[in-house]
Amino acid sequence: MMTSGLRHYRHLLLALLGVYAAMILLSALDTQGQPLDPTKWRLGIPQFLVIERDDAWVFNDTNQINILKQAAINLTLGVGMTFVILTGGIDLSVGSAVALCNVVFVAVVQSCRPSGPPTWGMVSVGLAASLAVGLACGAGNGWLSVRLRIPSFIVTLATLLVIRGLAYWVSGGETELLACTPTMASVIPILVAIVAVAAGGLFLATTVAGRRVYAVGGNLLACEYSGVRTGRVRIMCFAFSGLCAGLAGMIYWSRVATGSYTAGEGFELYAIAAVVLGGTRLAGGEGSVVGTLIGALIMAVLANGLNTANVHESTQKIIVGCVLVVAAYIDSRRSQGTTAVAM
Repeated sequence: MMTSGLRHYRHLLLALLGVYAAMILLSALDTQGQPLDPTKWRLGIPQFLVIERDDAWVFNDTNQINILKQAAINLTLGVGMTFVILTGGIDLSVGSAVALCNVVFVAVVQSCRPSGPPTWGMVSVGLAASLAVGLACGAGNGWLSVRLRIPSFIVTLATLLVIRGLAYWVSGGETELLACTPTMASVIPILVAIVAVAAGGLFLATTVAGRRVYAVGGNLLACEYSGVRTGRVRIMCFAFSGLCAGLAGMIYWSRVATGSYTAGEGFELYAIAAVVLGGTRLAGGEGSVVGTLIGALIMAVLANGLNTANVHESTQKIIVGCVLVVAAYIDSRRSQGTTAVAM
């Protein structure tokens, strides 16, 4: 089961390259205000990939780095979401958890900062607080779902509202500014995402507990009969999802230099889309962190390319919604194929 995601990597990479090529062409297209009249379209500089400098085209490395930064939050949340979905659960509260962790992080760092931008030491203290809050949120979700036998969809839908309200209380309804140095803004998103992917991927691939995550999602009843403490495994996965939300709360600060109770709105949907695009079955038992990595990159390339091409935000939402439908369709076909093989 752990290696089943390997079959999808080639197709996922081809999909990523296809989206990347499409965004290059889209960024070079100028509709001249007539999007419905192809005869008016003109091709220009593909700003997604190159920019004009000194009468020459040069590689737009800044935009490529921005893609990685933009993917960082979704990828970090996606790693945690992969754990939850592998066990057959869902976590709709991660977006709200990002907001709560973000405002806690900023509040703690501000209490340590006498003046000027925060140091790495202060950021570490804030990160510890953010991780503790995220862990509490995730473990709480897992306990409610497992011990009270409430479906995770209902539990996390409820805690989505509760945690968002807590974020409002902690922040006092105000958006707090906290300066972020250019170095931190460049290093934190990419470094944290790499750590999350490495830790999650190695855990699932090399540990006994990681194999149990797949087993619980593949056949919960069989695991219980074999003596596996399935409740602990599921709570652990929700707790890890909460830890990833704690990391994402800090990444959010590094991206926008603020602490806000409105942070993370809709992030749970993007994380689920990245996980499902990456080949993880919503029914559980099949998937990988590597697949989630590629899925998150597809989402980031799509978002960056649409922004570069100045596509209106409302149109972007339509496109992302269509991506969610495609992801769900792919998962449905994959599940039907698995059922047919089993029969």
